[in-house]
Amino acid sequence: MSERPVRNLPVQTALEAWAAGKDARTFSNVLRQCVAGELLLDISASTFADPEAGFQQGDTLALGKQVDAAGKELLVAFTSNERLSAYRRGERFLSLAQPAWSVLAEAMSRADGLALDPGDDALLIAYSEELRGQVTEEPGRNAALKNALVDRDLPWPQFLALLTQSSVVYVGVDAAQGAVPSAVGADGALLHPVFTSPAEVFAWSPELTARGTTVAQVARVAREDGYAGLLVDPAGPSATIRLDEVER
Repeated sequence: MSERPVRNLPVQTALEAWAAGKDARTFSNVLRQCVAGELLLDISASTFADPEAGFQQGDTLALGKQVDAAGKELLVAFTSNERLSAYRRGERFLSLAQPAWSVLAEAMSRADGLALDPGDDALLIAYSEELRGQVTEEPGRNAALKNALVDRDLPWPQFLALLTQSSVVYVGVDAAQGAVPSAVGADGALLHPVFTSPAEVFAWSPELTARGTTVAQVARVAREDGYAGLLVDPAGPSATIRLDEVER
């Protein structure tokens, strides 16, 4: 259990953009941000022998859910304590802070989808099939890398190691042309885009198809095609990597 303050500002900012204009790009923009940081679950219906001691044998943990008009059961999650409090209309509540990616996984495995910040004008509903298409069955696979891009708290060598050791990254393919669009760095150099999730691809360009690959494969293609380096998550926060840094 957690009563400590939680506020996932990147997700809140993405939800504001979604509320202002609901389309494929703003939808993906919210879900790509949900791979990093924390979200709150409503566990007010749980029973605890001693709430101060946390979850113990015999206690019952109940995750808050709601049912939509079609009878779909949605896990409810919140970007801050304030938004959960507003949803509960001032009633006492219990919350559980979890890595945001694990909330996405929970919504896919134990519900029919996710209702993010219900009760707020920026409510986003994503069904399980949509979640799988945006963040895959394993939304936590690149969570450490996404968090590093957001928090900027890793020394560069550690960030490079995290990137190159990723089992799967994604490229965006233009299906009509069968090509991977390039990005342009601050110095005008051509860079090969690489993404930490399919949602990152769609938030950058909704018309692209996300294809899984490896950093080594992307670097090889980038070298063959004359790129100067890689641009990780070009929708931002992003990082520019020189090819020799990857190849080492």
